[in-house]
Amino acid sequence: MGRRFLYATLLLVASLVAVVHYLLYYPRYARVEPGMGDLGEAFTRLYEADGEFRKTVEELRSMVLDPEKPYDRGRALELFNTLLRKLHLPPIPPHLFNYEKSVREKAALVPEGILCRVPRELNLTVVQPLLDVEEGNALEAVYLCSFEHGGGEVVEVTLIFSDEDRPPANSADDLWYDVWRLVAWGRVEDVETFYAVPSDSRVLVRYSGLVLVMGGTLGLREVAPIGSGARAYGESAHLEVVEVAESMDITVYVNTWNHALSLRDCNPGVEKALFTLDEVRVAVGSRMDAENQYSDLAYVSEIVLLPPG
Repeated sequence: MGRRFLYATLLLVASLVAVVHYLLYYPRYARVEPGMGDLGEAFTRLYEADGEFRKTVEELRSMVLDPEKPYDRGRALELFNTLLRKLHLPPIPPHLFNYEKSVREKAALVPEGILCRVPRELNLTVVQPLLDVEEGNALEAVYLCSFEHGGGEVVEVTLIFSDEDRPPANSADDLWYDVWRLVAWGRVEDVETFYAVPSDSRVLVRYSGLVLVMGGTLGLREVAPIGSGARAYGESAHLEVVEVAESMDITVYVNTWNHALSLRDCNPGVEKALFTLDEVRVAVGSRMDAENQYSDLAYVSEIVLLPPG
């Protein structure tokens, strides 16, 4: 009797573990084919043609991006699932809805932005895992902005990737993430920024955050730094890191799925694709300029968070 009871208990525990594992992890691995084709195009189409969809997007954006509007998680989940339904995507369960408010403070006035010039010298190579490129996330453009800061020159480098896939690509989890970015960032492209700071006979490569000032509300949107540290492709990272390059001839490695960067290759056994400035679109402009080009949202200024000198 005792042995049978033990076996039954173990079986029950194993079943419960399997159910919990299914509920928590199945959406990460279940492949989903978007019912309306390209997700970004479908989102834009519905926003322009479907009044309910547009109203839902604007209510959710207001909660997420307006610092004066409270964030109601239950209502946000309801609105988000309305968007997913209209996009023919599976709903997100409450226990997996972990998205939060993005903008909590506002500026009293529009701060003075940065004045961009063409960098005098920068020979940039971006090395990206080939798998990431083949999944549709290739580097497609670079924005360069040289400006005076702390008595010296700084070059702000903003990279535009076609998309950002949370692995595995095209899982329900990945597509939910894309839809949330379309709401909260107004774009499907991934935009990342770092700084090259000449210092004596070397160049400091700083993966520092910044702040974007939103149009209308003057909300202060904090943009996280994008250093990878030692993280590899199966991971994500938003680390504030300073690395040293010998010159403005800089090679940066895309080390993680969220396009965190380093001068060091953290995926040495992974096949790579190389991009130079001759192979992508290059524009003179700041992170704010890049956002205003690629995003449905509007920004009116940018605050650099680099140390003074």
